[in-house]
Amino acid sequence: MSVTSYRLGVDVGGTFTDLLLLREDTGETWRAKVPSTPEDQSLAVIRGKDQILSNIPNGADVVLHVVNHGTTVATNVILEQKGAKVALVVTEGYKDILQTRRSQVPGNLASWIIWPKPEPLAPLELTVEAPGRLATDGSEVRKFDEVTFEKRFRPIANEKPDAVTISLVNSFANPVHEEAAKRVVAKLLPETSVSISSEVLPELMEYERTITTVVNSYVEPSVRHYLHNLLRSLEGKAKHLRILRSDGGLSSVSLASRFPVTWVLSGPAGGVAGVVSVVADQTRFKNLITLDMGGTSTDVALIENGVPRIRRETKVADLIVKAPSVDVRTVGAGGGSIARVPEVTRALRVGPESAGAMPGPACYREGGSAATVTDANAVLGYLPRSLLGGTFDLDLDAAKIAVQKVAEGLGIDLYEAAEGILKVSNETMYGALRLVSVEQGYDPREFSLVAFGGAGPLHANSLGKLLGAFPVIIPPSPGVLCAFGDAMTLLRHEVGKTFIRVLQQTDKQDILGAFDGLLEEAKNVMCNEQGVREEKQIHKFQADLRYSGQAINIPVNMELESLRTIGLPYLQELFEAEHDKLFTYRLTSDVELVNLRVIAEELKTDLPIKNLAHAAPGDPPSSSISSKTNLIFEGKEYSDSPIWDRLSLKNGHVVVGPCIISEMDSNTVVLPGFRAEIDPVGNVLIYPVEDEQEIENHGMKKLDTVTVDIFENALRNARNEMDTLMTKTTMSPAIREQQDEFNVIAEPTGKMIVGQFGSFIGQFLDVWKKSIEPGDIFLTNDPYSVSGAVSHHNDWLILMPIHVKGKLIAWTANFGHMTDVGGSVPGSLPCAASSIFEEGIQIPITKVASKGVWNDDLMEVIYRNVRLPDWNRGDVRALVAACAIAGNRMIELYTRFGDTVYFAAIDELLGRNRKAVSSIINTSIADEPAYFEDWIDDDGQGVGPWKLACTMSKKDGRLMFDFSGTDPQSPSSINFFLSVNMFKMFVGIYLLVVYDSSVVANDGFHDLIDVYIPEGSLLKPIRPAAVSCRTHFLARIMDVLSALLGQKSPEFMTAAGFSDSPHLMYSGYRQSGEWFQLYWIGFGGIPGRPIGDGPDGHCLWPAMKAIPNEFLELYYPLRIEVFDTVADSGGPGLYRGGNAQRIFWRFLEDGDISIHDDRWLSKPWGVLGGEPGARSTKVLVKYSNDQDNPPRQALGSKQDRIKVRTGDVLEWITWGGGGWGDPLRRDPEVVALEVRRRLVTGEGARRYGVALHEDCKVDVQETAALREEMRNTSSRETKREEVFNRGGSWEELRAKCLEETGLAAPTPPWEVNLRGPMTQLLWFREWQEKHSHEAERQQ
Repeated sequence: MSVTSYRLGVDVGGTFTDLLLLREDTGETWRAKVPSTPEDQSLAVIRGKDQILSNIPNGADVVLHVVNHGTTVATNVILEQKGAKVALVVTEGYKDILQTRRSQVPGNLASWIIWPKPEPLAPLELTVEAPGRLATDGSEVRKFDEVTFEKRFRPIANEKPDAVTISLVNSFANPVHEEAAKRVVAKLLPETSVSISSEVLPELMEYERTITTVVNSYVEPSVRHYLHNLLRSLEGKAKHLRILRSDGGLSSVSLASRFPVTWVLSGPAGGVAGVVSVVADQTRFKNLITLDMGGTSTDVALIENGVPRIRRETKVADLIVKAPSVDVRTVGAGGGSIARVPEVTRALRVGPESAGAMPGPACYREGGSAATVTDANAVLGYLPRSLLGGTFDLDLDAAKIAVQKVAEGLGIDLYEAAEGILKVSNETMYGALRLVSVEQGYDPREFSLVAFGGAGPLHANSLGKLLGAFPVIIPPSPGVLCAFGDAMTLLRHEVGKTFIRVLQQTDKQDILGAFDGLLEEAKNVMCNEQGVREEKQIHKFQADLRYSGQAINIPVNMELESLRTIGLPYLQELFEAEHDKLFTYRLTSDVELVNLRVIAEELKTDLPIKNLAHAAPGDPPSSSISSKTNLIFEGKEYSDSPIWDRLSLKNGHVVVGPCIISEMDSNTVVLPGFRAEIDPVGNVLIYPVEDEQEIENHGMKKLDTVTVDIFENALRNARNEMDTLMTKTTMSPAIREQQDEFNVIAEPTGKMIVGQFGSFIGQFLDVWKKSIEPGDIFLTNDPYSVSGAVSHHNDWLILMPIHVKGKLIAWTANFGHMTDVGGSVPGSLPCAASSIFEEGIQIPITKVASKGVWNDDLMEVIYRNVRLPDWNRGDVRALVAACAIAGNRMIELYTRFGDTVYFAAIDELLGRNRKAVSSIINTSIADEPAYFEDWIDDDGQGVGPWKLACTMSKKDGRLMFDFSGTDPQSPSSINFFLSVNMFKMFVGIYLLVVYDSSVVANDGFHDLIDVYIPEGSLLKPIRPAAVSCRTHFLARIMDVLSALLGQKSPEFMTAAGFSDSPHLMYSGYRQSGEWFQLYWIGFGGIPGRPIGDGPDGHCLWPAMKAIPNEFLELYYPLRIEVFDTVADSGGPGLYRGGNAQRIFWRFLEDGDISIHDDRWLSKPWGVLGGEPGARSTKVLVKYSNDQDNPPRQALGSKQDRIKVRTGDVLEWITWGGGGWGDPLRRDPEVVALEVRRRLVTGEGARRYGVALHEDCKVDVQETAALREEMRNTSSRETKREEVFNRGGSWEELRAKCLEETGLAAPTPPWEVNLRGPMTQLLWFREWQEKHSHEAERQQ
């Protein structure tokens, strides 16, 4: 007699633990939902197991065949920051790899003012540098010194870390040094778990590999303890325990314990697996988009032909780790998302802030008072009066009170506000749904939307309508679908390796041989550690490819037999077809292999699912109606709408909206104009009825507040799509990694309605007077053609008019920084240029495509004039594709809302921004004028400093920025043609980001800001003045803006930190005859801010990030030997300025370098008692002359064609951010901690008035005495009273210049004979006379 076999699926959520028991021979299922036990999730698992087994005969005696477990244990450890104390071993010179985080500050311009500085998971005080170095090909540059490493690690071992991560540079190519370090760690800490990056993630990119491995260590002790407890509790009750991975497969406890980073997104994967089991495997619907909406957030994913899409990274909180996961995208829109109306913009905002489980929505009777999405659903009648089978009563009155507050803020009625909350929330989810469909090259109309989770079915019908994805499918028991998916999932394991080759130059036998080795490894792991015999395994093969020069990896599934028979063209076509689907174009560039991968899976066994009984002919009986509700939709009340009991509905039943289908764990809304039918599996299928078109257009004939907010969200999504495409596909590292690309969507007259750097369109329209037709595309890179909209020749600007039936409805535009555009030096940014004719090809406003037909001959002429034509070709294709995608989105919006509402919404958004900025000006900016001046130290030709001066005044609610007093244009290339529109946008974003950071900035407020820039000055040079070195004044403008606004409003008072944007160009010919050319941007210390310390070694420009050093070493003949930050370089303050970056470049081929830099003489100023940050320095160490005693040459800040020889090292230290507030007010314990973290030295601590013992503990008595002594010094009292501390006057800085910098002081510009067209201007002659008189007085 056979024994009945059961499998149990378990999904642990934040509030409830869901369980589903499946009888394997009949398909019968039983469900349970029990409260989660956060203190130990296994308690709820065992409680739920016992409860569910009590529902079957002899349940207490049943031994489960398998328990498949999806869990948030690892996720919660990260979110709650309750992980292990992790020690980190890094390569010598890379101690700050987690501190700098690739230098990126997320968000838009000025986000750095409000962005909180995160703490790394492995603290700096537990970070140790390992001696030894590998090259990218795995060869040994310096041997690993075990004796030295053991000496360094021993103090860390004495701190008794819970786990250790070892992540060394280039270990993806050779694990030998990591394995040697692991042996030493195991010797000193034999009981401590050690994760090494070459095992966890053997792939290129040092930061991503390090953070992934650190996350593995951070969660490993907690999950190991949890799994141990669960196994012990299941002993004798279950034969097998398996853990759901983030990619939807199962893992044995052994593997899950060693590599917990592979299941940090276990929970969302279970829901997608459930959709596959209940919908894709059981119905004719194979192409599905999933929507899992809970209390805090919503997860969406895409399933194609029954297979979920997988991505190679996972995001948890603000961490992105490289681990395979179902391609789930999460947005902060859930049932608990809070609705609010900011005072400044009076716009409706929903989420991402959430009411959480406690106090929760107002209607939950737990003390919540803020309006949430759930409250809006309750107000509109979309929820029954009680939930959870009648055990949980809702407080409808409390929901109405909460939503009424929102209504009053918007000036609308209660029901309009409630519908508005849902529409804005739906628009957020709609953006995420488009992210997994449209942005991946899929048409959502060819998919069905599957909604689950507690709140998903409430919103499914509306979202299906927006997507055009029908039928909308609600699986049975949507609240426990994740548990069902867990029960049905199979074991999986994958192995991979980095395999970087140019595809066309690779022998296919090398690829096949590599796959053979990976296949054998995968088979062994599945058999020996997962218990799956080889004949029960299936194997899939993947390769990651890209165009040579790109950084994105596109995975393609492949067949080995096809590779054997067809060869390399098979792989190339797979890749190029996928690239075309994702990004709408192909290139002629070489294709590059990056990674190979084998995925082994357990052979699928068909398990029956019990079908519903078929309904008798006719509608469901009235007994299936549990109650009725008054349902509000589009302002109309539908009285006595039925609430159907889902358990009473059978296969074949059809119900017509408006109605609710209710069950224990969820409620499904069927809207007017739609019908829902029940299929054999029990899915609810929602379709539009014949007259749905009338419903579709209802409410789009006039504008309302909520429609404007929806429109704003849609614009934000469109712009994000542009950014995503650019950063994924472009060749130039400046665009791809450092995101030096800025896009605009504008209305027909050129006003920007979404973007970042102000509109380029108005300046274009002022000049272009010829025809503008559908399909036209314009290109320019000439600052003088568009009034500075682009500011140097490297920025290529694409402009595209968007038409519908011949009517111009919008403009889209995008510019990106090309690595090269010709000119006198590689990189096209000569420091010594005296005119734009030395700066590369000039492209005036040119129609490069007419009515959709490209002028290919013209483009080839342009590409012929640059050094890297393939890169420029690829980047132009990306710019055009991004503009086209945004254009399609605008056409969709125009079609969706209609002409009247479309243009009215644009006008309202422009007006809203104007009102918001006007309010800030009137309430937050004082009436008295503010003046500030700052300088660029020199022009690279020995002349400087060059002054930038600005007076900000306020009159009649308007701001005036007058740049009178700024020095004349320079005969060198430091001039910056400041676009007035761009500067206005800088001002507006600075004002808005502090008060409503979620606002979409536009040009609506431009008439409130006046800007005067003297012609012929540094900021408005006269053609053909050179502008290729303009980056310094661009950055300095931002410091000046902070100083002006900060004087009048404390929210903006930051120290100096923009200061500069260091550039390095390195080029030449390899010994092989191949040309190489690098363009690199460095970063420095973010200034101290009102919210706290400035991050170390970060970038203030929006979204820019450092290029991975392993990537640079792979593609360029160089080695980056030091990449860390410099202690004490951040200015002391109550809030410390961020520390400078230190980068040591070793050049491995002879070549030329060019340098752009500043703040080598002046210092980034501190504010409100804070001290200035440190200067930048650049030293060339000529090891090619003498290995033992190399000459050291101090380099100027702006130099071209510096010769370097093989082995020479450039030691570059950038600037530190200025300090904010009196350093004597800084907590001494914080200072002591930063000494232990090597961010401040022991001597540097005394600048804060902190004295330390030898063990770095605070000497309380000496600290008090030292601070008292420092407070009483007269010089300190003077500095404390100054708002800005520059570290000395210009006269003092110049006097000590040679002594302190090793470089001669520059000559002031008024002491040289300036020549140029500006010399005929009256103000220039007055400037000359003024300085002449000053010089005479000083004599």
